[in-house]
Amino acid sequence: MARAAAAMGGQRLLDRVAAIGWVGAAEVATPERTVRLGIRARLEPFGRVRSESWMMNEGTPTTRTMIIEPDGGWTERDGKRTALPAHELRHQREQYGLYGYMLLRAPTAAAGNRLLAARPGLPPVSFETDADGRLSAANYTVFAPDGGEVIQERFTFDGTVTASGLRWPRRLRIAQNGVPFYTFVIDRFMVELR
Repeated sequence: MARAAAAMGGQRLLDRVAAIGWVGAAEVATPERTVRLGIRARLEPFGRVRSESWMMNEGTPTTRTMIIEPDGGWTERDGKRTALPAHELRHQREQYGLYGYMLLRAPTAAAGNRLLAARPGLPPVSFETDADGRLSAANYTVFAPDGGEVIQERFTFDGTVTASGLRWPRRLRIAQNGVPFYTFVIDRFMVELR
């Protein structure tokens, strides 16, 4: 764990991170087509999330905002607020929980080139690290947003962006149940320190 913390900028820096955020572009693969999204997000580890997304071919007028607070979550579009269904809220909390894990904010044990972490209320995660100690992949099982079967997710990370001394993967890919699903590339990374 110490090598992973050092590769990201050091444990003292990680302990000071109050929030992270980014602006970038994502591709979501569906059986019918690939959707290109612009994304702007800010999240407090294991806490609040605000994520804005829009169709790249339509621009920001199509923005959908998802907000997760400790007491619930909702989406906003065209000035209308809609509560997230319970299964979707759980799924989104789990998805965004991965970033708290990536900041090494949960009890973590090292096992060779793996880091195993768990936190109450979230599924455990198994990270893989490269020769320099950087996080290179993660295996994570989340509940489906529709309340159906759980989803086995494989994350891979590459490239680096840096803000306020924190080094973070520039590209994140997710395969769900072995099928490529999501690719996100950060154009601008932000860090808020306490």
